[in-house]
Amino acid sequence: MTAVLIDCDPGIDDALALALAVASPELDVRAVTCVAGNRPVAVTATNARRLLDLFGRPDIPVYAGAARPLLYSQARTNLVHGEDGLGGVTLGGDARPVVADHAADALAHLLLSPLGADLTIVAMGPLTNLALAEIRHPGLLARARSIHLMGGAAHCPGNVTPAAEFNFWADPAAAHVVMTAGARLEVFPLDVTGQAAMTPAWLAALAAQPTRSAQALAAMLAVYGEQDPLLHDACPVAALLRPRLFKGETGRLEVDWRPGPDEGCSRLHQDGEVNAALYTGLDTDGLLSLMAERLARLP
Repeated sequence: MTAVLIDCDPGIDDALALALAVASPELDVRAVTCVAGNRPVAVTATNARRLLDLFGRPDIPVYAGAARPLLYSQARTNLVHGEDGLGGVTLGGDARPVVADHAADALAHLLLSPLGADLTIVAMGPLTNLALAEIRHPGLLARARSIHLMGGAAHCPGNVTPAAEFNFWADPAAAHVVMTAGARLEVFPLDVTGQAAMTPAWLAALAAQPTRSAQALAAMLAVYGEQDPLLHDACPVAALLRPRLFKGETGRLEVDWRPGPDEGCSRLHQDGEVNAALYTGLDTDGLLSLMAERLARLP
């Protein structure tokens, strides 16, 4: 069983990734930390708490973290997932409070504990929480078993500017800190997540399931799929379960953190010290089959 901390910004595709993680017995989700990204951090943390409760995992603690990027005074957010981040789908019940500790402190606590060397971090939003923890405790991220992250666009255009994918653009300085922290990085950029497309038949099969979780997820995806039918954030979780679904390359990944037209741009170089495995190929049918099988286990 792999111990996992998930850092996210729910977000509909984050919801699918959380569902996949908690429905998989191979993964021991120790905590969920949240960051401003798809929506402000107060919203993303509340969404994570509601989603875990829906999925039957009220025991997993949720921590709110960074409300803005390292070098900017305001969060960079979007409305792709609706004002509430979940496509307007009501999950029901009162939202329980999240844990009072800051997400970066929770991350540091786990990595500095005896569990640290066995902990895999899955990061699906802007990397501010991870960068804050590294800045406060230099060398911290290198203690992790690995960091699986969704971000960047190595050989394809970005989705927020021609040069940049949203997560890296939302806090490019944080992405730079993580890229240079000496951690073992497994990166899932738009090159591969752009292949993670749900099909109408797959979505219809999910909607046909009678469980509360399936009904809520299908309703979210019906809204989300009109703009972006891609299951971006499921990829770094799925790779922990079925690594053979993914193919890629290794190299030195860097992120342009300076303001300008290339801000948030990621580039993979073949010179210098290798710092990342970057995935560019996906067995899409295999991913959809895995997700269908696991989501059917949720209440």
